Amino acid sequence: MSYLRKKPRRMKDGSIQTYWYRCETYWEGGRSHERVLEYLGTNPNVRNFPLDPPLARKVAALVAEPLAPTDMRGKLKDLGLDVPFLPKQLMFLNNPPLRRLALRIE
Repeated sequence: MSYLRKKPRRMKDGSIQTYWYRCETYWEGGRSHERVLEYLGTNPNVRNFPLDPPLARKVAALVAEPLAPTDMRGKLKDLGLDVPFLPKQLMFLNNPPLRRLALRIE
């Protein structure tokens, strides 16, 4: 079972920046250890999902139409993208040199 972990870091200007990770605990040698599964950045409610072209066409219809967060989450789950929070906004990301599409969910 995974959980969210935050790590506060002090920046050079004295402010504190919080970084979020999805972690799990496992046992090895009679002791518990923590394994980082995914780095979530500075906001745990933002996820990037890589998209292949057939799935991108289906998701494009969701991005174009205004939906309620609960409807949006249900339609994303039908497409195989499991989002553990209610999405507020969907955006397409395009990495031009690599020509890879991604969906950013906030």
